[in-house]
Amino acid sequence: ERLAPEDLEQAIALMLGARKVYLTAVRSTYALAYYFHYVGRMALPSLELIPRHMNSAIDDLSDADEQDVLMALTFTPYSREVIEACKFAARRGTKIVLISDFDVISSEFEPEVALIASVISTHHFGAYTGAMAVLEVLLAGLVRRGGPAASARIERYETLRQQINAYWVRKKT
Repeated sequence: ERLAPEDLEQAIALMLGARKVYLTAVRSTYALAYYFHYVGRMALPSLELIPRHMNSAIDDLSDADEQDVLMALTFTPYSREVIEACKFAARRGTKIVLISDFDVISSEFEPEVALIASVISTHHFGAYTGAMAVLEVLLAGLVRRGGPAASARIERYETLRQQINAYWVRKKT
């Protein structure tokens, strides 16, 4: 209910206009980031999931600058590693797209856009259904705004998967 369409469009425009889009999350939100990267890189080849190779996100942001975007996912309780990566990126002029449950999570950086998703649940841990919905809408927007080039990349991925028999096909009985 706090997700404004203009914020989604701004996030998509920032990502499509960036030289490189870094995507970071840790612990439970890493699964969300991994999924977004797996699908999103087909529409946005400049998308990089960090940290990679057991580095810290800051190691992977060492070349980031004002031409780049850091997309960061963190929810209550906020991850120190993600906050530190955002602070580091902000000092370098890197634009930040924050996906969280609150729009201001640190006074030491201000995201260009914050996409808010509730994580309120009936159990001790956060529920990420809202965050997943935000990510799905972002993916749809990247494909839509990526136009024919994004569609062609997705088709190439699908063709490759079929060529290497990536999918199991049940024999008809």
